[in-house]
Amino acid sequence: MKQYIANKSPIYYGWIILLISTSMSAVRPVMAVATLSVFITPMSDELNWSRTAFSGAVSIGGFVGAFASPIIGKGIDRYGTSLVMAFSSLIVAVSAIAISQIESIVYFYVFYICGRAMFAGPLMLAPAVAVSNWFVTKRAITLAILQVSQGLGLAIIPFIAKSIIVSQDWPSAWIFLGIMVLIIGVIPPGALMVRKPEDVGLMPDNITSSSKSDDSAETSYTLKEALRTHTMWFLMIFAGFGFMVQAGISLHQAPYYHDQGIPYSQAASIVSIFALSSATGGFLFPLFTTRFSARIMATLSSLFMTIGVIIMIQADTFYLGVISALVFGNGLGGMSTLINVLWADYYGRESLGVIRGVSLPVQTGGQAIGPIASGVLYDLTGDYFISLIYFLVVISLATVFVFISKPPKKQNL
Repeated sequence: MKQYIANKSPIYYGWIILLISTSMSAVRPVMAVATLSVFITPMSDELNWSRTAFSGAVSIGGFVGAFASPIIGKGIDRYGTSLVMAFSSLIVAVSAIAISQIESIVYFYVFYICGRAMFAGPLMLAPAVAVSNWFVTKRAITLAILQVSQGLGLAIIPFIAKSIIVSQDWPSAWIFLGIMVLIIGVIPPGALMVRKPEDVGLMPDNITSSSKSDDSAETSYTLKEALRTHTMWFLMIFAGFGFMVQAGISLHQAPYYHDQGIPYSQAASIVSIFALSSATGGFLFPLFTTRFSARIMATLSSLFMTIGVIIMIQADTFYLGVISALVFGNGLGGMSTLINVLWADYYGRESLGVIRGVSLPVQTGGQAIGPIASGVLYDLTGDYFISLIYFLVVISLATVFVFISKPPKKQNL
């Protein structure tokens, strides 16, 4: 059935794959730390939970997703992303709705960890691999579009949640988010996703066999070959450090700005501006890969994140918070897109799922460490200053590692 639909499609079916992937990425942030950030104050006030408690759920969920990623990645290479996307979305939807009914921290951990594990593992891995499999020459721009959709989701979903919390209550917000994921994230991927263009008699980028040149052939690495390159380890460290800072700051930015004397409504607006900026950065940075390498643009995006943290340390007004969100968010968007471009460009399509699956635990491990580190440092010191200094050092190191991550040379293996 899928082959019939793909062959009868009036447009290249890769664009359908991109549309489904972008829709999935747009609702994926239901379990993002930026979304949970706007729930922290109302839930902790009503349920009397500490901020470290929220951070713990984020971290454990990230670790669960990380440990499952190598198996998921191998399955994606063999069977495709259809069932992975649909089943993971179903778990996210059920988890969000269940959280709306909880009163115990134990049940919150059970359901949020399940949803967060899907967010941090399969739903992070599958859309990017799917798009990378269908596009090669257009990979940077299509992955940029994918990142824009996630950035828009990161901007819109916290805003929707905040609006429902203000007008009704936080349980209603969780129910709405769960139903939204159920509608968008389950049926379309399950019915329409196809593993690779070759599976339905097509070619990447809609290139015909007669027009395909030797120059368009890409080098593909097996997992064993990739692990023998220094570049893979440098990229993993870059991703781990970069996303550690992303998650640690994303979860705690709303309460941080509130502690700085900024009203809650304005602090939540800064979160949305940050998320929207990650969408613009995810699109703009890859555009320059036609003139500069993806590695150089990834280095620049990491520098933007570094500057954003520096500004955030000084931010005690709404306007400084906005500037920090714009700079940090754009850098984060660029990093999030370009890391996927680097993996696919450096190591090819054939084993991309398992290579990303093996590397993803470092990235999600960083995302797991960031929030809990920030929460613990806050509870120990009473403010976020030390945690921000810590994140400044980490993102500076990430910049160095991506800069030295030059393309691997397979002939030297």
